Amino acid sequence: MEDRDTIIQELADIKPLLERADNATIVLLLTTLIEERRRTNKLLEEILQLLKQEKGENVEDLAEQDEKILELIRERGYVTAEDVKEALGYRGLNGASARLNNLHKRGILRKIRKGKKVYFTLS
Repeated sequence: MEDRDTIIQELADIKPLLERADNATIVLLLTTLIEERRRTNKLLEEILQLLKQEKGENVEDLAEQDEKILELIRERGYVTAEDVKEALGYRGLNGASARLNNLHKRGILRKIRKGKKVYFTLS
């Protein structure tokens, strides 16, 4: 509740400034704030992943299929869902994509987009 009251007070403090600003200035300020929020969130996520790695949470209890994916990446440098589908014998891309995205969320893999292709490498 205290945070809410603080935010309301801060908004009240800048209200006179916003009333005098033109639309372009307000859009610029909001765009800057949004971009800064994204950078902050990304930095916090990276810090969280580093903390998890230090605790060993990222590589514990990996399924055999995940170990095979990591070995494939060590051999090739990167993989796509199609590569994993072929190497592990999946019938479709959904299973391979799900495994890769799970490893990415755990901070084990890094995701790189190039056009429509998504490549995964070791973090």
